[in-house]
Amino acid sequence: MCKRIDFGAFLIACLQQCRDRQEANNQGYDAPLTSDCSDRVKCHNDIFEIEKSSRDCNICRVLFQAFEKRKVADVEDARDLPIVFRVFGNKIEACFDIEERLIRLCRLDMYMNEADVNEFFRLCEIKEDHSPPILKTMEKDPCSKACLAIASGWLGDCLKNHDSCKPPTEFQKPPKRLINVGTETQNPFLVETSTGSQQLKWLSLSYCWGEEPSMKLTTDTMDMLKNGVPLNKFDPTIQDAILVTRALGITYIWIDALCIVQDRNTKDWNEQASKMNEIYGGSTVTLVVASSNSVRNGFLKKRELQYIPIRRYSNPAGDSTDTNPAARVFLSPEWDGSEDELNGPWSNRGWTMQEGLLPSRLLHYTSSQMIWKCGEEQRFERGVTKSIQDEMASALTYSDDISFGSEWFWRLETFMKFKTFPHYLPSNLDYPLLSNPETFYLWYDLVEEYTQRRFKYISDRLVAISGLAQIFGNAIRNNEYVTGLWKPDLIRGLVWHTDGAKLIPRQSADNMRAFNNACPSWSWARVGYEVVKNSHKDSISFQALSEVEDVQVDLVDQLNPFSAVKSGSVTITGPLKKAPRLYNKEWKSADASISEFERRLSEIVENESPGGVEHRYAAPPGGHFAALQMLEGVDSLHLLMLEATGSVSKGINVYRRVGVVTLRYFCKQDVASPELTAGLEELGTCRAARLGPEKGRWGKRKASSDIVMKSREPWKRDTVIIV
Repeated sequence: MCKRIDFGAFLIACLQQCRDRQEANNQGYDAPLTSDCSDRVKCHNDIFEIEKSSRDCNICRVLFQAFEKRKVADVEDARDLPIVFRVFGNKIEACFDIEERLIRLCRLDMYMNEADVNEFFRLCEIKEDHSPPILKTMEKDPCSKACLAIASGWLGDCLKNHDSCKPPTEFQKPPKRLINVGTETQNPFLVETSTGSQQLKWLSLSYCWGEEPSMKLTTDTMDMLKNGVPLNKFDPTIQDAILVTRALGITYIWIDALCIVQDRNTKDWNEQASKMNEIYGGSTVTLVVASSNSVRNGFLKKRELQYIPIRRYSNPAGDSTDTNPAARVFLSPEWDGSEDELNGPWSNRGWTMQEGLLPSRLLHYTSSQMIWKCGEEQRFERGVTKSIQDEMASALTYSDDISFGSEWFWRLETFMKFKTFPHYLPSNLDYPLLSNPETFYLWYDLVEEYTQRRFKYISDRLVAISGLAQIFGNAIRNNEYVTGLWKPDLIRGLVWHTDGAKLIPRQSADNMRAFNNACPSWSWARVGYEVVKNSHKDSISFQALSEVEDVQVDLVDQLNPFSAVKSGSVTITGPLKKAPRLYNKEWKSADASISEFERRLSEIVENESPGGVEHRYAAPPGGHFAALQMLEGVDSLHLLMLEATGSVSKGINVYRRVGVVTLRYFCKQDVASPELTAGLEELGTCRAARLGPEKGRWGKRKASSDIVMKSREPWKRDTVIIV
């Protein structure tokens, strides 16, 4: 039956819908295309017919695999429900037809070769954007000439047309050493640059070592590398990187293992490690090996592609001749959006965070595609482009305001946000930038993405983000950086928490090995490999209840506020309440003589201690705990929980940070009625819901209005030192 479906009508409908969408974003076009495609076209009587047909039909096989992924509890729910095709959002959808209601089963993407896609788009007067109606077929071999030509074209287009992507002048001094990539007849070799080498252009490599590279720069290998080494003597990842560099027309490549003397205690390592801003920020492009976990694996590997040929279709103008045949069209399961996210080994490595944000241009190699990023746009090998201009145009269809504080900026991907941020900020020097909570939103985003990344040496944690901190500080015109936080926003900055455990730090064996004792307890750099979040990063409706009196940080390099730290303390004054303990094992008993505040704290401690509550939370060695009011929102109070060290400095108690507690106020009228709750439950169990994508369950939040009401009673202000 699928063979009788006119996908050509769907193709025209997809092009039409794309043009309509782009017109809405002020792209403009002439007369609309026409389509003979009806609203829906029946494919099979139900999913059971699809299953039978899947043995011989590749399209049905894709549909049935999509159904299996749903993991429907009772497959009989799908019996006698016709499967239909339709066009929605300029994509082909397969849906269950449930009593005149359509429930999406899956989407299908259409593909053509690049030349045909470009011709269709030209004739239809649409452009490649974030959701094109036709995608471009990709090569199985990423080392093919056609594939490398795509990457070279991206670079050439950016060099020619994007003035904003030029590396900053201060970063254009070449690194101390580079590898000349040679040619097919000349071996790669090491060169030492000179002060007269200002015009050199180089590619920087960002990758995962995984295991020790078989060839590294040492005092013993220096001369050998300078004399040249055959390409096949390098590790596979290095070989592939050199081939890509040659294809891009760039003479030099910077590779840490081959351009820094690999002895951690040498002056050379310390000197070069401090110049990552210049090395990556000054490169013509940085090559990111996103999917390989070892230098010995390589990354130019053949890819699995699933293209289902359907038939040839003439372009919208009807031009089809012997010399210009009709376009071959393919179907494929909808592209998995997670393939556009860099979730592989490279994204788990600590140093790669700034290696992926400092450069002006990035060329990513993933297991499924190449991805280009620069200050103007992102381009994906399958024929998708996400540009800053399109994002701004889309935002303007909903609002005339795209200035500082508008929502469009925060929808950008991290790299684009970081590159756009200096231009997004108000340029008026009189603008109160440091008092606007929006200013620091990006920094908390960066920390959240960074903290789960891993290091060979955990002591590198602050050093490996120092380049980003320096650029961020320059953008906001402030250098008051203190162990991963910013002094002008320190009250909000201190209420960070680890994901899933706000009060009690996680104590997994892996985290204990990663514990960074040099950092003060109030810095997120102190915790193990956990996602560190700040729930107030995007909030502007809060009031600071405490104030910072003083911050002292003992730096490894006293002249560099972005360097590693030896220790640190912060002095804060605010509403404080002392507590003899955080945990009382009798908290569940209604007869226990404890306050509601202590009862709530005990409940949190027990819930966040799956391995058992530590004794110190019931009997603190320092004598007591304390709750410091930090922020107050419209319906919430945010506390920083502290543990006394037993020390006193100049009459002020010294504490260590434990975690945070959020108490919320609920009015009775805010609670959903039983009728509304029952209606929502019924919607969640109907046939359509059972067949649709699995959704998160409605959760019930425990109200703690009594606690908040009592907490709003005045607390005595006191000054504390947190170390």
